[in-house]
Parts: sequence; C-alpha cells; structure tokens
Amino acid sequence: MFTRVMLVFSFFMSSLALAADTQSSGLKEFLAKLQGMENFQAAFVQTSRAQGGEILQQMQGTLSVAKPGKMRWETEDPYAQLVVSDGQLIWVYDMDLEQVTIRNMDQRVQETPALLLSGDTDQIDASFVVSYEASGKNSLFQLVPKDPSQLFQSLEFHYEGKILQRMMIFDAAGQVTEIAFSEQKANEAIDEQAFIFDVPEGVDVIDGRKSF
Repeated sequence: MFTRVMLVFSFFMSSLALAADTQSSGLKEFLAKLQGMENFQAAFVQTSRAQGGEILQQMQGTLSVAKPGKMRWETEDPYAQLVVSDGQLIWVYDMDLEQVTIRNMDQRVQETPALLLSGDTDQIDASFVVSYEASGKNSLFQLVPKDPSQLFQSLEFHYEGKILQRMMIFDAAGQVTEIAFSEQKANEAIDEQAFIFDVPEGVDVIDGRKSF
C-alpha cells in the first residue's frame, strides 16, 4: 500500500556550490516545518496513478502521527488496513486476510513515508537530498533518498503556509501516489491509545521482528 528527485550533477564547481546551497536551504526550511509540529491528524484520500495517468487505486482513511515515531494509518473498505507504530514496533493489520505483521522500526520510511512526519529530524540530512521551492504561501519540499535501495525515487511535501496539504510518492516504474489531506489538525491532544495495537483474537501473526 505504501510501496509506491534528482539533482543534476555538473562538472563545474559553481554548479556544485549552487546545489550545496539549495540542499542547505531546503533542509533548513523542511526541518523547521517538522520541528514545529509535535503531532498531526488528518483525513486523507490516496490515489495511485500509472505512468500514463490512469488511476490504479484510490482509497481514503485517517492518519495520526506524533513524535517520536508514532503513527496510526487506517484505510476504509474496500482496502481496509490498519498500520500502527508505537515508536519501536510497527503492526500492519490486514482485516480481509485476518493477518497481522509485526516488525521493528528499521527501514520504516522505505515502506511508510508518512512516518517522516513523526520521526527523528536529525536523520533526514543523512538520508535525503532536500530541495525547496516557494511561491506565495505555497511551498514544496522534494526529498531524494541517498540510499538507492529505497522503494521510491522521491517524495514531495506540499504546504500552504504551515499546513501540510499533500504528499507525493514517485517510484522507479513511473507510478505516482498522491495523498491529499483534509481536516488537518496540528499540535492538538491525541489519545495515546491510538498508538497501541492489541492483536485481535484468532488473527494470524507474522512476527518479523529482529534481534539487534
């Protein structure tokens, strides 16, 4: 569900310096957005499109994230699924399959980019090349993974003022996933129970946790 740019390299030192300045500015602005947000809640519509633009899948649901690393992502029928993170583990519950997968938080952004909103901002510089564009109240942040093994080629975060309006996920096959938010709330009270998952009785459990 969550599976889903590039900086132009130049031989000229002046272009390299410009790219470095762009990364520094984009990173600073993006971190300022994240650091000012302790939690975020919203409804969303997620639309996945093929390279030619045709809609492959569309779903809707709700999202809650909170620092550090906590998330609750719930989609409605006919693609009912619940993803919960308590900051250490992630539970992925497929209602139709009556199956829960449990795994550690390692490589979490690879499969659940929304966790960037609740993660450790100190790690973003090490993990992504960040670029930034602004026009009036609108700002766009583009994140390119430095790790080529990531399942997506790039992420985009679109803001209007301080409010996150949508995320875009671009993969190597040309597929684009847009997550459009509504009813956004930032830094309001969230019940901590939202980030606790109790495995339902009779559900199959796939334990993918690793010992470190």
